[in-house]
Amino acid sequence: MNPPKSLTSDENKSRAQLIWELNQVRQRMARLEAADIERRRVEKSLDKYEKKFRELVNLLPQTIYELDKDDKFRFTNQVGFDTFGYDQQDIDAGINFYQLFIPEEREKLNRNIQRIYNGSEVEGHEYTALRKNGTTFQALIYSSPIMYNEKPVGLRGVVIDITDRKQVEQDLKDSRDQFRNLSAHLQSVREEERSYIAREIHDELGQALTALKMDLIWMNKRLTPGQTEIAEKIDSMFNLMDKTIQTIRRISTDLRPGLLDDLGLTAALEWYCEDFQNRTGIKCNLRIKPAEMEIDQERSIAIFRIFQETLTNVARHAQANEVKADLRIKNHDFVMKIIDNGIGISDAQVNDPQNLGLVGLRERVYPWNGRIEIKGRPNKGTTVLVWIPLDRNE
Repeated sequence: MNPPKSLTSDENKSRAQLIWELNQVRQRMARLEAADIERRRVEKSLDKYEKKFRELVNLLPQTIYELDKDDKFRFTNQVGFDTFGYDQQDIDAGINFYQLFIPEEREKLNRNIQRIYNGSEVEGHEYTALRKNGTTFQALIYSSPIMYNEKPVGLRGVVIDITDRKQVEQDLKDSRDQFRNLSAHLQSVREEERSYIAREIHDELGQALTALKMDLIWMNKRLTPGQTEIAEKIDSMFNLMDKTIQTIRRISTDLRPGLLDDLGLTAALEWYCEDFQNRTGIKCNLRIKPAEMEIDQERSIAIFRIFQETLTNVARHAQANEVKADLRIKNHDFVMKIIDNGIGISDAQVNDPQNLGLVGLRERVYPWNGRIEIKGRPNKGTTVLVWIPLDRNE
């Protein structure tokens, strides 16, 4: 509204001007009053929603917090007070967020908070939280920035006490380690028993059969030309005894190849590859580099057994006619790669916990922090990759 322009006298002009200004003031007062009413309505509505928010977060089993840009608390729910042992007076006194964590991890916490303020997506991080009474617990924290005018003005997030979860994880790890240690011990005992039984079979039964064969030779030399029936019986016994001796040698060798102890890993692997090819008809190509591997006995036994078990699986399941094995020492690590051209193992079979053969293969490399990877492609064969460190026992 503009002031009137038709007045001529100064008095009337001054009076009209005052009336106009008074109306302007009244209008402004009306607007201010309306704005104040709206402000109080909004504040009341905000108070109502804030009350609902606080009631809601107080029902949550985790610590919910809000911080200002100086890392001072603006809010925490009741669980936060109960978990950390502080009260509202501590919050009002300006307790710092960093005080809730052990000094060794405060720099890590600061880096992650700055990354959040800089717009980076930060996943949950684990910290050692510090209570007011000095005790600690394991915590997982998720946070996000509080934005105002497109600028971060604080931080809000949740603190989850994961002490029980960490304890369960540790218990599972301890149980797994105990199981693997027991498995390694049983494998060692089994190898000792195999070696003992192989020696007993080879030495005792082999020598006894050899002695019996010599006795048969002695008897055969003393037969008269007319004792043809007895001569035929002795020949039959010779054949049976030769087959029995061969069987004893095979069983003894399967239990524990003498080459492994006498001539080393390379000779044992070459012998087994040739024997596998002769027995199964599956072509076995073996490449070893360096030709003579200097590997300790325990690792050599594990490598030989993995090689033996892998080729046995090829013969039983792969439907292959060729297998290639590449064994080498690279950067102080033993690496073995075995590839067949069979039907290929499936992911379900590889990950099947009931597949005890594959579980056993993995357990054989565990004492040296090694690993085994098994991959198959339908009708394209299976690849077994074995990696064993040679210079550490971590």
